[in-house]
Amino acid sequence: MGATDAAATVDAGMDSALVETIQRIEEGDVLVVNGDSRTWDVSDVVDRSIEDPSDARESKRVCRLSCGASVFGLELVAYPDRYTASLHVLATEDWTEDGQVFDVHDVEILTQQVPWVVVTGGGDTYHFPDPQAAAFGEAQPACGGGNPGAAYRVVRSNTVRPTYSACKDCLRHEKPVALESVTCPSCSKSICHGTFQGGAVGAVDGLSITCPRCDFEGVADVDVASGFAGVDDSKA
Repeated sequence: MGATDAAATVDAGMDSALVETIQRIEEGDVLVVNGDSRTWDVSDVVDRSIEDPSDARESKRVCRLSCGASVFGLELVAYPDRYTASLHVLATEDWTEDGQVFDVHDVEILTQQVPWVVVTGGGDTYHFPDPQAAAFGEAQPACGGGNPGAAYRVVRSNTVRPTYSACKDCLRHEKPVALESVTCPSCSKSICHGTFQGGAVGAVDGLSITCPRCDFEGVADVDVASGFAGVDDSKA
């Protein structure tokens, strides 16, 4: 992160998509800010109008972020003609960050909604299933898990929430997104739909298929959604 003076503002041409992302943040979300190595829990969100006529600001939204012993404040300020976003260090394990303010140029809300998850007996964290292990009928966490000797099982996600929390390594690196329905280019038969995992799934734009109806063999276009869209009980 690049530090800036606390009085400085972010470029008035701040990307509208970034503004919308910050406006969508809710308590309980998990974030990555500016591509940093930390994964932040959102513990509180406050929206406040500014009525003082001498203040150029119209309103502000402040999100309290926690990661270990570090606590930062993500602030979005609305002016009549622009927005600014900044990250304020409230408490930190790194003394070199103490009291600093950082420009915000990227915020990612990590997806936590998946239909099936991997858990251990008596645990308090759920994981995304490892797709290669799942192909062989095995239940293993996508992140590798912290305990090699643990016995995992696959369950529906709605059976573990809110008692369990998501594994941050799985959230950050596996990034599940929906695979929209794939149809045969020749006869339009529906072939499959499901979920992709992994940070590079955006590079996938087609699947090699053999249609069971018309015997078409070739590549069918696919539409990988920008975020998980509630795909259930299916495999790509």
